[in-house]
This record gives sequence, C-alpha cells and structure tokens, in this order.
Amino acid sequence: MKKLLLIINDITGNGRNSINTFKMVREFAKAGYETTVFPIVENIELKLSDYFENSLYDKVVCIGGDGTLNRTINEVMKLDKKPLIGYIPAGTTNDFSRNLNLTNNIDRALEIINRENTISLDLGKFNDRYFNYVASFGAFSDISYTTDQNFKNVFGYAAYFLSGITSIQENLSLRCHMKITTDTESFEGDYFFGALCNSKSVAGVKLEGITLDSLHDGQFELFLIKCPENVQELGEIALAVLNSNYESPYIEYRKVKKALIVPSDNTEWTLDGEYGGKPESIDFSIIHNAIELIV
Repeated sequence: MKKLLLIINDITGNGRNSINTFKMVREFAKAGYETTVFPIVENIELKLSDYFENSLYDKVVCIGGDGTLNRTINEVMKLDKKPLIGYIPAGTTNDFSRNLNLTNNIDRALEIINRENTISLDLGKFNDRYFNYVASFGAFSDISYTTDQNFKNVFGYAAYFLSGITSIQENLSLRCHMKITTDTESFEGDYFFGALCNSKSVAGVKLEGITLDSLHDGQFELFLIKCPENVQELGEIALAVLNSNYESPYIEYRKVKKALIVPSDNTEWTLDGEYGGKPESIDFSIIHNAIELIV
C-alpha cells in the first residue's frame, strides 16, 4: 500500500482545518493510500522532520496557509526521492494557491489530489532555505507574521490591511540600502520595499504579465520600490503598483536567474509570509522544476 503524509495546520484560516480529517483519510484510503496525520497545533512540540526521517511517502498533502506549504516543501527538498505534493489552501491570503487556481472546497480538492495531475514548479533558494513564491524585505513585508493569528482568523485579509494602515508612518521612514549583483548586472540603491517573486500576485496585488508558464521558466522577477520622500510620493507608488506601471520612476523590475544581495544593515526578510531572518547577505538561485505539485 502506498503511503501518504497529511499535514494539517489547525491554527491558520478560521482554525477549523481539522474538522474534515476523517473525510480526507477515508478518501485517500479509497485511492489506495495509508495515511499518517501530522497536526500543527499550538503548544504541541512535534517535529515534521521526524516524520520524514522515519518513513518514505509517495505523496504529501498539506492543508493550511502559504507558510504551511513553505514548511512542507523545505522538508521535501531534503529528500533524495521527492513525493508528489498536494496543497489545500486554508490560510488568510493564499497567494500561492491563486497562481494555480487551487480550490479550498474540500470535496473538490480531494478529487483533484486523488487524480494526481501534476505540474513542475521552480523554487527559489535563499541561502540554505527554499521559498515557493516570494522573498521580500522592507515596508509591510512583516505584516503576515506580525499580525495576530486570532485577528487574522476573525477579519481575514482585512487584518493585513488594518495592520498596514496602522504602520504607514513607521514604514514611510524605512530605507533599505542594497547592493545587488544579478546574472546580468550590478547596482545599488535605497529601497522602500523589495521582492524576489515567482507569482502572479503578491499580497493580493496582481503582477502584470506573469502567466502559468512563468512559474517554471527558470526565472524569477526582481521587484524593487525606491524610497518615497513623503506621503504624496507614497500614494503615487501605490497607484503605480496597483496599475502594474513598471515604467514608474519609483519602480525597478527585471527578470533574474540568480542574485547576490548585500544589505548595508540588519534588514528583515519574509519568505512566503514567514519570518526569514536578518542575513548579512543573500545568495539567491533558482531550482528549476524542483517539485511536482498536484493541480
């Protein structure tokens, strides 16, 4: 019998991701899988890595937010033989799932996962960690992990918006000086926000020109916003971002295959909405066709 690891994050979203556990196990059994359940719950110290060390899985399915998928994929990337990955989005923003039109309807999701139609996806490597769709720094990039989880469960995506509004003044003075060397050029500057993306949207904002094929073309997008001097310029930047106006003098946008990024100070990074630390330098590269995701 084939083996499946089911990872359930019962903290994200509305905190009710576990209510369909028996239904999921039953449907996977019908498809010929013996299922092991790994629960992510508060105040229980279970290590996901122990589950992977003690057993080989043919398929790994996670239900939760983008951070849950990030955690899952970082464990899968340690394996010589990588299982198929299924993802049921049940977080607050679920940017990654929007790239592939994944459903949060449990019955439909189980049907799709058991069908096992897959797509190869590129991953970003951030020093010794992997990320699925975005590594970012600067203004508002920490909102996803600093906003209280109960607040997110109640207010959903609006919780991010409200947290962002309350921190505008603090973020307006933020200046991140970066020296960046890509596969084609070197430059430096002071930036308000920056991201390495492999996504059709980030924080709910659609990135123009990014298609499904872009997600496994061996390139990521480098997106940088220069520092505004006042609230008016911040408004112009917001308008340019919402309109995908990459010709704006405030925005630098290019495709990259690799990059060495050196901040001048302790700049915090976010990886797929999770805290990414304050590295002295970032060695970024792309793992082409790194995983097989069920869609």
